Amino acid sequence: MPDLSAARAAALRCLCAIAASAILFGALPASADWNKPWKDTDRALVIDAYEFNPINWKSLTSDKRVAGFISKASDGLPPEWSCAKLSGDLLNLCKNRWWKYSVTQELYLTRREMAKTLGLKWGAYHLGRPGNPREQADHFVDFAQPEADDLIALDIEDNTSDWMSLADAETFARQIKIRLGRYPVLYTNGNTADYIARNQAQYPLLSRLQLWYARYRDDITGVFPTGNWDNYALWQFSSMHNCSARSCPYRVPGAKNDIDVNVSPLTVAELRDAWPFNGLVGADPQSTPDAGALIASVSDQSKQAIADAAVTEVAEAEQAQVVPGTFAAAYGPSGGRQPIDPLKLLTEAARQEHAGKPASPVLSALTDTPKVNPVIPGDAGAKAALQAPEAASVIDAVKQLKQEMQAVREILRDTEAASPPPERRSEVREHLKSRIAELMKKAQATMTRVPAASDGGKQPDERADAASSRDRWTSLASLATADLRVVKAFDATR
Repeated sequence: MPDLSAARAAALRCLCAIAASAILFGALPASADWNKPWKDTDRALVIDAYEFNPINWKSLTSDKRVAGFISKASDGLPPEWSCAKLSGDLLNLCKNRWWKYSVTQELYLTRREMAKTLGLKWGAYHLGRPGNPREQADHFVDFAQPEADDLIALDIEDNTSDWMSLADAETFARQIKIRLGRYPVLYTNGNTADYIARNQAQYPLLSRLQLWYARYRDDITGVFPTGNWDNYALWQFSSMHNCSARSCPYRVPGAKNDIDVNVSPLTVAELRDAWPFNGLVGADPQSTPDAGALIASVSDQSKQAIADAAVTEVAEAEQAQVVPGTFAAAYGPSGGRQPIDPLKLLTEAARQEHAGKPASPVLSALTDTPKVNPVIPGDAGAKAALQAPEAASVIDAVKQLKQEMQAVREILRDTEAASPPPERRSEVREHLKSRIAELMKKAQATMTRVPAASDGGKQPDERADAASSRDRWTSLASLATADLRVVKAFDATR
């Protein structure tokens, strides 16, 4: 007699497999996205070129599928800023580089005007080379002068020492965000894209940039890193590598065979709406759980308990004559006055950190030394050794100080923070100053003094003052950089 339970189990497994397959294939893009998508007449095409690609714009735009044009902008680091101290061949070479730089930029800006006049979407890419990534990002922005609707991209040809490293690429992308308020698209080949996808934790930003994928084959089914990117923003499928006089995946009207061609998974209208592809994709591999989801998981009873505790805490604070909003009140209460800008406050603290220190070289043309990034004070340095009893005390003091700093940052971000009545402002301000001073003194007292490497020829009183200042901030070395800057901001205003 057949085993009915075994049969039911087998049937259940089969149904689960079918359901899982349906979900998987439903989540993946259509197969046309992977196998010769340029054959689909509904798919938008984008041309990318560099300064030596001749273009016949009238012929190029005769194909209405061509919706965008991406031009090479900058390449590595900028040329040296001055040729004044050079002579002979070196002088001529320096001038030639500047001539090429100027002509290339003029060509770039002229092509942008032409492309936009003809209704094409415009983009620019930077070819990443070894060297200071922040300086390269600034060079890119200064050269390309990108407009709000221009696509911007970082070109990493391969994951080798000949090109910008992936770690530097993350720095480059962050600097672009600082300069332009948005991230670039990442252009790279199949192997590098796959490497980034498999190392998301190491490259949390690169793995989330929209992908401009370079792969010169007809079908990328099973090779595209779908575990990270759901799809490509653009796929560069044709170039000098696979296009010749005899065969070519797509021949660009008005251009030679060595020009690069890209296909989009979108129609022309959809691509225009999605351009310039400046958003991040996927979830941050280093992010904490979503706050909304955590709140939703809390029961109503727990929410009420939290609310009751908050009310009790406020009541206790009022009884102790410390009202809500005291941190904000101490640094610019409302009542007719403009509050102090916290960014300016922290900037002043950073300025004091660098006071009296020699500036790090930025441009090798000015210093004839290797390009280096400035050392950020407080991020590195010797830490004092602690005995076990002292360590426990320091942990308590610094933990409490961190909580105070977190509260300060939250209130500084809140422009509607409550302000105490005028008659209590002086009292509140003094209470705050005393509290911060008390915590910092406690942290300092529990730390072991760090011996000075050299007295630098200073007098005893000067050495004592310098040691006191050094010990004070060394004692807070375990604080995050943001917390430490807030502490220094307080110290600068006390």
